[in-house]
Amino acid sequence: MKMRLKFFLLLFSCQALAQTKEVAHQNLYWTRYFNQLTINKQWFWHNEIDNRRFLTNNRQHHLIMHTHLHYRLHPQVDVALGLTYSRQSPQFPDATSTLAVPEIRPFQELNFTQTFSKRFALSHRFRIDHRFFRKNNGKQLLDGHDFNLRFRYRFQATYLLSKIDSKNPITLKIADELFVNAGKNIVLNHFDQNRIYVGIEQGLHKNFSVELGYMHWFQQRNTGYQFFGRDILRLTVFHRVIL
Repeated sequence: MKMRLKFFLLLFSCQALAQTKEVAHQNLYWTRYFNQLTINKQWFWHNEIDNRRFLTNNRQHHLIMHTHLHYRLHPQVDVALGLTYSRQSPQFPDATSTLAVPEIRPFQELNFTQTFSKRFALSHRFRIDHRFFRKNNGKQLLDGHDFNLRFRYRFQATYLLSKIDSKNPITLKIADELFVNAGKNIVLNHFDQNRIYVGIEQGLHKNFSVELGYMHWFQQRNTGYQFFGRDILRLTVFHRVIL
C-alpha cells in the first residue's frame, strides 16, 4: 500500500512539473574563430574565440575564449588540459540590465575517434568543467565566486561529401552534446543542457575552412521548471597551422 502511495505521489509530482514547465524560445547567431596549431605528432594546441548574440536587437549574449593543449596518446586518442574565460550577459534580449558576469573555467578532456572509412568517422569527447562564477546580485558584481562542476559528453559523426582527394573537401557534421551539473549549489538543475548540431564544413585552402551550421540548444534554468529553447545559426572559421 505504501509503495503504491509513493508511486502515485511521484506520478502526481511529475505531472505537476510538466504542467508548469515554461520554455523561453530565443534565436541567436554565433561567430567563432578556431585556431588549430600542430606542434608535432604528439602535441597540438587549440584556441577559440566565440561571440554569441541575439538576433533580436543584436544584443550581446555571451563572449567565450578557450585555450586547450592536447597530447596524443594514440593515433585515435588524446587528452587535454584547458582554460575558458567567459562573460555572460543577460539571458534575455530585452533585459534592462547590462551586467556581464565573468567566469573562469579550467577543464580536462578526453577525445576518442573511430574511423570506419576514408569518408566516415565518429568522435567522442568527455570533458569536465570546473566553473568559477563571479558573485553578483543581478545589478553589480560582488566579491568572491560561486563554484560547480559540469560533466559533458559529445558524440559527433562526420561524413566526407566531396571526392576523397579533393583539395577543398566538404564535410557533413552531426553532433549531440549532453551537459550535467554537480556540486552543492546545484539543487533543481542537475541536467544542465543538451545541444544538437548539424553543419557543413567547406575547405578553402589547406590551412583554412569555414563551417555553417544549425544548433538547437535546450537548457534548464536553476528553478527546475524553466527552460531555454534556443535556435542558433553558427559560423566558424578554422585556421590550421603546422609548425
